[in-house]
Amino acid sequence: MAIIAGIAGFLFLEIRTLWLRYDIPALLKNVEHSYSPALLDKNDRILSVQLNEKQQWHIKSPENVPENLKAAVLTYEDKNFYRHRGVDIPALLRALRNNWTGRRKSGASTITMQVVKVLSPGKRTYLNKIKEIIAAVKLDASLTKDEILSLYLNNAPYGGNITGYGTASRLYFEKSPGELSWGEAALLAVLPNAPGLINVEKNRDLLLSKRNDLLKRLHGKGLIRENLYQLSLREPLPEKIHPFPRIAPHLLRRLTENADERMLRSTIDGYLQQRLEEVCRTYADFMKNEGIANLALLVIENQTRAVRAYVGSQDFLDFANHGQVDGITARRSPGSVLKPFLYALAMDAGLVAPQSLLPDVPLYFSNFKPRNANARYNGMIQIRLALIRSLNIPFVRLLEEYGYERFYYFLKNALGFGENDPDRYGLSLILGTKEFSMEDMGVLYAGLADYGNFQPLRYLRNREKDSPAARRLISPGAAWLTLQTIKELERPGYENFYKWKNPISWKTGTSYGRKDGWACGVTPEYTVIVWTGNFTGKGNPNLSGIVSGGRLLFNVFNELVLKYAEFKTPPDLKKVEVDARTGYRPAWPGMNVKEIDYPADALPLKASPYYKKIYVNAAGEEIDSRDPAFAERREKIAPNYPLEVINYLIRENIETDHIFDPGLKNTPTLKILYPAENATILLPRDFDGEKELIVKIANIKEQDVYWYLDNRFLGVDSVYEKRIKTLSGTHTLTIMGENGEIRKTRFTIKRTTDQ
Repeated sequence: MAIIAGIAGFLFLEIRTLWLRYDIPALLKNVEHSYSPALLDKNDRILSVQLNEKQQWHIKSPENVPENLKAAVLTYEDKNFYRHRGVDIPALLRALRNNWTGRRKSGASTITMQVVKVLSPGKRTYLNKIKEIIAAVKLDASLTKDEILSLYLNNAPYGGNITGYGTASRLYFEKSPGELSWGEAALLAVLPNAPGLINVEKNRDLLLSKRNDLLKRLHGKGLIRENLYQLSLREPLPEKIHPFPRIAPHLLRRLTENADERMLRSTIDGYLQQRLEEVCRTYADFMKNEGIANLALLVIENQTRAVRAYVGSQDFLDFANHGQVDGITARRSPGSVLKPFLYALAMDAGLVAPQSLLPDVPLYFSNFKPRNANARYNGMIQIRLALIRSLNIPFVRLLEEYGYERFYYFLKNALGFGENDPDRYGLSLILGTKEFSMEDMGVLYAGLADYGNFQPLRYLRNREKDSPAARRLISPGAAWLTLQTIKELERPGYENFYKWKNPISWKTGTSYGRKDGWACGVTPEYTVIVWTGNFTGKGNPNLSGIVSGGRLLFNVFNELVLKYAEFKTPPDLKKVEVDARTGYRPAWPGMNVKEIDYPADALPLKASPYYKKIYVNAAGEEIDSRDPAFAERREKIAPNYPLEVINYLIRENIETDHIFDPGLKNTPTLKILYPAENATILLPRDFDGEKELIVKIANIKEQDVYWYLDNRFLGVDSVYEKRIKTLSGTHTLTIMGENGEIRKTRFTIKRTTDQ
């Protein structure tokens, strides 16, 4: 008795140890990681699937096990499944007797025990069988029967590298499990029994026989009506494997990099995605004739920020042209597509209204000499027209006034990037020297379409609670006025005829060297971001935002189901009076004014900087306090436009009477345009250590000018530019006109080889 008790005690301890060691949550977690990553669209349609680490197609079905498949599997594998506790004792005893007497061997494994084999596979030994029985009992006590059945079917082998009933249903029948017929359900019930011996590719007669035998049993149990039974017997076996679709593969790869989930329920509209992928492939073929190999596309639903289409390249399988690169996450120079945001922010800051004038003449900074892309200048131009025409000079001027640091931190607040160095970009920021991704542009333009509310994009469903709240960074009024302005951009080709029928607010950008062609468009419903170019970074003279990107942009909008509604006028607009000529707040009473829309939440619009108050005598001549007639003076408001503008217009033989009166005595006529005060200029070192600096001045009256560098006389002439040889160090340049005007600037020269 003592020996028996000892053996019993030992067995109890071993069973207890095995029970405790069987960590079901950890094993279930491992199973979850074994599934193939799969991307579902917004309606749970499969878009793309990746092979798992074992190079298997193994998706987890998101659906409940259909009743016909459940009945077929239980009839074939484990008819007592809902009655036993993980182990079918009578079946186990019969198996032991048959194995002992040499009859047909069987394992008597229940579905629960087969799940145990999946969770912790091992060799087929009696010891492992005992462990399997203990684990099955614990599994049955831990999970519901339906959970166990789902685990079995989701991990059952179905031949070759196909695992799981959801995988088999789609690859063999191109159906979701819920659409399986009785014949198909019966086939999936018998396949896992010996998938290496019988499958759809070999021993097909034996497979068909087993399927039909199971159908007969199901019919005998009254589960299949006679007519369905006869039809099921006539169903052929599948002839081939139908591959999974490859839709939005870039997004699947991106989302699986940091996701524990394997069944990724995306926000993508599958049917729209398919159409747009075809549009992109067709458009890419057209672009290749012009030497442009790559493109990418992003479509966002504005109300939810849900991404409805994600096309990372012209074709994922275009290996010759780097099709597997994800153009949506790649950072590229945005060209001019940031200009609408400076436009809106400057309105909120009270710096401009859409009708406000800004200078449009060549500018000179330390080592930054911006130019308009078309190399043409207007002298003065309304900022709204500068945005429509995408002129660089007015926006560099505006950024200088607004503050490049301030604009940089707006972008940082909206996009959340980690970099913290606005000085690295300076005023060139507005021309695209800081690189951004298409996703960044999607956040910005969807925020503009949402009247100044900015928040991240959504790629997965049911994640609203994890998304940061929207942040208002632009007033609704400024956003609406900006959208109204960029709605007027000229469209490529025939699209221009439909400008008013299908209103779309859009902006393009072409990076320096024609390496990137951007087009960003918004309606109240959608934001569309397009990028065209070469992933290699190679420039192309045929590439431009308005043509290369714009044509694709409108091709995409033509595929969207649009209401073509206008953006609704927000309530925070007010009417303000501005000077009719310059578009700023009137500086003095009695000026010619007009009413315009202006954001109610914006700071007060600044007074017009293009006028000054002077004193004139009875003849209308300008006088000052030294004039004998000063006691009889009267006030007059005179134009006061920047000297560099007047200088440019005179040099270009353009009429200046409307902005400059050469008879005014006290109006400055001389100005040093370059180098600016306190500028630091980098120049390459010549063999003699010197390099010519090109000095530029405004000389309105074309008078003789006396030139001095560090008090050293350089000569006298009436030129607009002068080449001066300078050494490294700090210098003072002085010019003096024959009318007595004196202008000075202090600057520092550094050679590129200076330490």
